[in-house]
Amino acid sequence: MSTAPPRPARIGIVTGAHLCRNPRVVKEASALAAAGHDVVVIGPALDDALAAEDREIVAGAGWRHRYAVDVRADAGWRGQRARLVRRAGVEATRRLGIERPEALGYGVRSLLGAARDLGADLTIGHQEVGTWVCARLARAGRRVGVDVEDWYSRHPTPDQRAAIPLGLLRDAERTALGGAAYATTTSRALADALAESYGVAAPRVVYNAFPWADREALDGRALDRPAPDGAARLSLHWVSQTIGPDRGLDLLFDGLRHVPTPVDVHLRGGLPDAHAAWLHAAFPSDVHGLHVHPLVPPGELLSRIAEHDVGLALETSGTVNHDLTVSNKILHYLLGGLAVVATRTTGQEEVADQAAEAVALVGQGDARAMGAAIAALAADPDRLRRSKAAALDAARRRFCWERQAPAVVEAAAVALAHPAPSLNPPL
Repeated sequence: MSTAPPRPARIGIVTGAHLCRNPRVVKEASALAAAGHDVVVIGPALDDALAAEDREIVAGAGWRHRYAVDVRADAGWRGQRARLVRRAGVEATRRLGIERPEALGYGVRSLLGAARDLGADLTIGHQEVGTWVCARLARAGRRVGVDVEDWYSRHPTPDQRAAIPLGLLRDAERTALGGAAYATTTSRALADALAESYGVAAPRVVYNAFPWADREALDGRALDRPAPDGAARLSLHWVSQTIGPDRGLDLLFDGLRHVPTPVDVHLRGGLPDAHAAWLHAAFPSDVHGLHVHPLVPPGELLSRIAEHDVGLALETSGTVNHDLTVSNKILHYLLGGLAVVATRTTGQEEVADQAAEAVALVGQGDARAMGAAIAALAADPDRLRRSKAAALDAARRRFCWERQAPAVVEAAAVALAHPAPSLNPPL
């Protein structure tokens, strides 16, 4: 569908996280600002170190960022109050079954007030807090959008559900999506499921990809695998915030017992002391090499990924959301030029269908299939070379932000072309 160039407008984006922990917001804001819009991102200040990273992101970005609530240690009585209100909301939900929006995140009502006072032509919600804010704005007759990066009400694991107001969250999702002039999500599978569940139009699919231009900043350094003899072995890379059980690594370790050729496994993330003993007991170190690396700044991650041969996307189908969404991890591997071994989820099948030679899918819990996929790449350098080339081709053709950003800009243009809703009673 073609549209006229969008008229400049003020667009507000509301999120419950720091910018440095919500790259999808950063990419969306940058795309809309590049299209000529006045973009303001509203969120919370939770941590000094993360706030410093936020400042680096915003410097020269072409859009603005505001903290509507500050709960950092030196924020004074307002920060202490926001923490107490959040804790009370969680306890009311968990202990009394009284679902409160304050359980969704810090300063939800401050974020709502800031979004209302901004008076944007379009306000887009991200994460649970942003979804609730936009649901309230939609009820008041404001023009809103929503980005469903995860299906929030279907994301929590059983041990997390008691502290989350799931009924309130489902209602917010239904209201925000039903009233949205702009709706996006991370996969066709998730878009279709949301449409069927809530009786709304399917959101546009905007894959959570990274810019192809990021490859220009590859540093070419060998920091993860500097030894020449190590570089000759197949190198597998996995990254997450935390290294631990129940993240697909158990399947990987069991699968490696069916790989006769020695390979090197590089895990990147925080390793809690409580998980260290599990890791060294579970990993088959009698044959294969294990290397644990700390997290690196976002701007360096692609360089470290690109050092390796195979990216491991070990998502589980433990929740509906995990099954349907496409994580940014698998797309980062493609951009880094890695062959991918991925567990079979509905979302990862969607990527594999569009990058077949680059992605090998293995069944959930199928250790032998995991081992066979790795062994095939270790034993056949030509196959590995073809898979890595196919990964780059898929990233260039489809799974890079330059291919996704136009959908964001067009969605905003369509939303802004509609007449503004008539205002209902005030919030």
